[in-house]
Amino acid sequence: MKEEIITNERILKRIQNELTPLKKEEIESRRLWTLGYKKYMSATKALNDRRKKSLTTDAIKGNVTNLTVKKLWETIDGWDQKSEELTLRRDAAREAMHQKEEEIRTQEELLSEMLHAQKIQVEQTDGIVDKVFILNDGVVASLENMDKYLAADVFPHLHEKATQKMIENSTSTKKVVIMTNSINIMDVAKVEEAKQEIDAFFTRINPTKDVTPEDDTIAMLSDLLKELLVVKIKVKAGPNLSKFLGMELNGEKFPELKKAQRLLASATNYVRSGKYVRLYIRDTKDDVWQAARQS
Repeated sequence: MKEEIITNERILKRIQNELTPLKKEEIESRRLWTLGYKKYMSATKALNDRRKKSLTTDAIKGNVTNLTVKKLWETIDGWDQKSEELTLRRDAAREAMHQKEEEIRTQEELLSEMLHAQKIQVEQTDGIVDKVFILNDGVVASLENMDKYLAADVFPHLHEKATQKMIENSTSTKKVVIMTNSINIMDVAKVEEAKQEIDAFFTRINPTKDVTPEDDTIAMLSDLLKELLVVKIKVKAGPNLSKFLGMELNGEKFPELKKAQRLLASATNYVRSGKYVRLYIRDTKDDVWQAARQS
């Protein structure tokens, strides 16, 4: 739209510039006609004055040519044709001016329509942007109020060591579930040392890695530890790690694993990363809970 407006503004400027010489032509033709008419009237008066004074008004008398009278008659006799030519010249200039002015009016109307359309488009665009910002400000303010309320009045209901807390209204149609995230932070050096102890255990009980352990406990530990060990991250935190740490192992029979337990237990630190809520709603207390939409 902007480029089209610029283009049409240039077209309008060009047409307006083309009108200027036409105006000058019309003015010049009128000036020449006025000048010619004054000369015509002056020549007519001069001849009349000669007649009153009984002076000759013949351009040629006998074999003598009166140059003054001849010039007066030439001015008078040539005026009709000259007047017609200058009138036609003036009319042609006026017609060309009229056509050019029509072009200018048409171009101005087109440009006005385009500017009006651009104005509407700009207003609509500005309206969209302003509306989005207004709505966003409302959302941000609501979220800030929500966060403040949750921190002050809701999250305190969740016990420090608990991972979840449910708050339900009296009609059992709405409930708020407070939850928390937690992450496992592990000491890489201790994990690496624990892995070396576990590897030493495998080397001791099955140096050839071809024979299946006959002891059921050892077989179970082998399966568990194979799941626990992960090549890229050394040890995989999860249910298997918890299960391994919870085992009561004989220190004399499994010295490597006992040490690995101590290392992994001291290497693992569970940290809460934040609290959040989930909202649920239902029509009656006998209906199934449905998750409510949240921002």
